[in-house]
Amino acid sequence: MIIECKNCGSKFRLDEGLLKKSGSKVRCSVCNNVFLAYPPGMESAEETDQFLLGQDMIETEAIGPTPPFAKKKEAEEAIEEDFGKAFEEAMKTKPAPPVPGEGVSEKGKSGKEEEPEVKPEEKKKERKAKKAKKEKEEKEVLAEAPEEKKAGRVRVLPIVLVIILIILGGAVAIYVYAPGLIPNSLSFLKPTKTSEIGDLGVRRLSFKGVSGSFVQSETAGQLFAIKGIVTNNYPKSRSFILLKGTILDDKGQVVRTKLAYAGNVFSEKQLKQMSVDRINQAMKNRFGKGRINVNVRPQGSIPFMIIFENLPENLSEFTVEAVSSSPGK
Repeated sequence: MIIECKNCGSKFRLDEGLLKKSGSKVRCSVCNNVFLAYPPGMESAEETDQFLLGQDMIETEAIGPTPPFAKKKEAEEAIEEDFGKAFEEAMKTKPAPPVPGEGVSEKGKSGKEEEPEVKPEEKKKERKAKKAKKEKEEKEVLAEAPEEKKAGRVRVLPIVLVIILIILGGAVAIYVYAPGLIPNSLSFLKPTKTSEIGDLGVRRLSFKGVSGSFVQSETAGQLFAIKGIVTNNYPKSRSFILLKGTILDDKGQVVRTKLAYAGNVFSEKQLKQMSVDRINQAMKNRFGKGRINVNVRPQGSIPFMIIFENLPENLSEFTVEAVSSSPGK
């Protein structure tokens, strides 16, 4: 009987006695497809993969012309087989060494053409000629530069100058107003400390025990006395410490001020008997009683007193502050 492969269409001659009524497995010798073949009149429409289990395979041999699909596959396999054999033969065969004189150029072993020998004088002249040519080309390029490029270079200069001025201005501002921002590695750029410049000798003077009291004078009427102690906190001695007392009314407005040198103090009994002129004259004594206001040592303290007369009715509070002092000798 003749059967046909359902995959590639190849036809085969097969002994029907080899086929079972339930169908036998058949392998196509062209495309290796496996399918079921039945005896004549026993074909079944139901085909499942179960036929592949527990059955012997019947090999086939194609008859008649081979279909295009099978021919193409056979040709590809033949080409692959021929190429593999040729590749193996090529790998086994060693290349023959080149014959001297045949196909050899004047390049030599390195593959580079041999250059004729040049004398040192000629090489020197050649280098000089190349150098002169290069300088000439550079001069021509500069001479033929467009005017736009020249103008651009000119415009760049003011911008650079402005940037430099801005940087210098910032550096000066930091130096003057914020020297603390200068790093320690550039300490030589920091300005010398001038904390004493502009100091009238009052920054390091302090007060303690300040109080105010009224005194009834026999000649000047009612007086108001501000008294306390001033301390020299400077590292060196100070002299002629001048103080200012201020009286404020109940609205916080200044109504009276008076100056007095430290070191001039009076007892209550003296104030009751002294005239206003004598009191004012005593407070102007810059040396203080017994020259106590001269060369006040560091951390030294001296008493002070400021006397007010003609007091306002709405006197509410008072203040005292240092006005000046001089370095001691």
